[in-house]
Amino acid sequence: VDSDEAPAMNVFAVLPGSDPERKDEYVVIGSHLDHLGLRGDTVYPGADDDGSGTTGVMAVAQMFARNKVKPKRSVLFVCFSGEESGLVGSRFFVDNSPVPLSSIVAELQMDMIGRDEEEAMDGRRRINVGETAEQNRNTLHLVGTRRLSPALHALCLEANERAGFELEYDHEDMFGRSDHANFARQGVPIAFFFTGLHMDYHQPSDTPDKIHYEKLLRVSRYVYDLAFELANQEGRPEVDPELWQEFRSGNRRNPGPEKPAAPLAPKK
Repeated sequence: VDSDEAPAMNVFAVLPGSDPERKDEYVVIGSHLDHLGLRGDTVYPGADDDGSGTTGVMAVAQMFARNKVKPKRSVLFVCFSGEESGLVGSRFFVDNSPVPLSSIVAELQMDMIGRDEEEAMDGRRRINVGETAEQNRNTLHLVGTRRLSPALHALCLEANERAGFELEYDHEDMFGRSDHANFARQGVPIAFFFTGLHMDYHQPSDTPDKIHYEKLLRVSRYVYDLAFELANQEGRPEVDPELWQEFRSGNRRNPGPEKPAAPLAPKK
């Protein structure tokens, strides 16, 4: 058996903005399309990780397409490859961005949005001991919003008034484990939506029959509402300079630029 390098593709599409002054600014909605694949003779389906998030990106895209009111800013839908190999696809995307990073208003990441959190194994560590899926039917983890942009965090809370989730903030340890992290390191405001770990995480048993489809759709609607607001509001969420400095000092391996990418000035 020989091994060799092979291409892995990010897949993205753009819905152009309707406002001539804002169409060159972008709301990015992301997921990752890869999983662990075939290990020996064992298939790892990855229905939740991240088939659910990729389904969410497609659902949000469909919502935008069906709405006769078109967003003023453009919306960039991206399904990244190589997340399970170390966020490879999103790192390549950020390093070779097809649009200026300064033009990205926010990156909204959906990774594992199809289950209800319960007791789980994270590597060799047992977490959420004693928790059941039934106890978490209405919970959603909002990760990373308070690290860079209080304005984006406030928008997430406002959008949740309609969505009605019980938002939890106890999984910041997951911050560096999905594709939004590469955007954050370049000073792009991010929000990571995550319904939590379970015993099927990174197991062959992560299958479609266990997906909570109603919840997946609710998360997608929540992200759509937030994205629609971001794409249409007059201003855009800024990065707080003090939070940015604190964030950089905690990311010494890859601190990113000296300052976040300056937003593009609206065209006159």
